[in-house]
Amino acid sequence: MKEVYRYAYHYAGRPVGEGRLEVERRRGGVRASLQAEFLPPLPPGRQRWQTELDAEGFSLRFQERVEGKEVRVFAVERLEEEGVVLVSQGKESLAYPYLAPYHDPLSLFLALPGLALEPGEVVRFPMPGGRVYVERLPDVEVEGRARRQYRLRPGLSLVQVEEGRLVRVAQQVGRHVFEAVLLEAEGP
Repeated sequence: MKEVYRYAYHYAGRPVGEGRLEVERRRGGVRASLQAEFLPPLPPGRQRWQTELDAEGFSLRFQERVEGKEVRVFAVERLEEEGVVLVSQGKESLAYPYLAPYHDPLSLFLALPGLALEPGEVVRFPMPGGRVYVERLPDVEVEGRARRQYRLRPGLSLVQVEEGRLVRVAQQVGRHVFEAVLLEAEGP
């Protein structure tokens, strides 16, 4: 079963592109990809995130590809049998010990709608090279519908979830706010 979400991107209140998130739930996990195109005043280009998740929703493989003035590829792969996490950027790679399940940026966003936190509660998730703290904020009402809110640190992102879907992500970038707003959703 496949879900498709289309987002509009804004920076400083101006439209700067669109993104398409596809989520395919499979037996034993999830495969998802986010494709985004950006326009000025952001640096124009394309970005693609791909992730494969285990049955618990943690990252098995993640790749970020950025196409602009140059092409950059960053990848993280969990190799449990070898007991390592392989991190690659361009031609360079390094392995570090696999200690516990972790999230990548896309798997974390996919996990937020299912979190059972009360306002004020904070949970810590490991990520490659660090960690992220997710704090449940009080709900807000938008157009008569309740939205759960989360603050992510570091980065101070604000994420809003409505009816199990990510409907808004906002983050301070420089002097302005970058925002992704759900335009339409297809699927369950």
